Amino acid sequence: MHFLTKLFRLTLPLAVTMPLAASAAQDSGWHCTNADFEINCSDGKCTLADAHTPMSIDVSNDEISWCAYSGCWTGPTGATVSSGPFVSFHGLALENSNDSNYIVDVAIIIDSRSKSATIMASGLFTTPATCAPK
Repeated sequence: MHFLTKLFRLTLPLAVTMPLAASAAQDSGWHCTNADFEINCSDGKCTLADAHTPMSIDVSNDEISWCAYSGCWTGPTGATVSSGPFVSFHGLALENSNDSNYIVDVAIIIDSRSKSATIMASGLFTTPATCAPK
């Protein structure tokens, strides 16, 4: 019984602070990038891109800003979903800063433990990224 009491005392602070840390990061948002490589997925298969320009993604409960290549897409976050260590941000019809007719739907799914993400731009690409809380 003494061992269980000691174990409880050691693990209780972690059990309380870990969800709070993930929740705090979700509230203030995340910054993600794919500095190392890019994977393109279309027509049912995914391939490593020959060359790429790293993306910069900032997400919060209020807004998504995604910059890639020669443009940036921004717009309100349509939905935010948290489940355990995962938090996802969804943005529909994000507008391009250079061409308001070029709209994109995106989903960013972040693993708050590994600080990694999957970035999906519907019909364009799916690629991994690394993230940090803002």
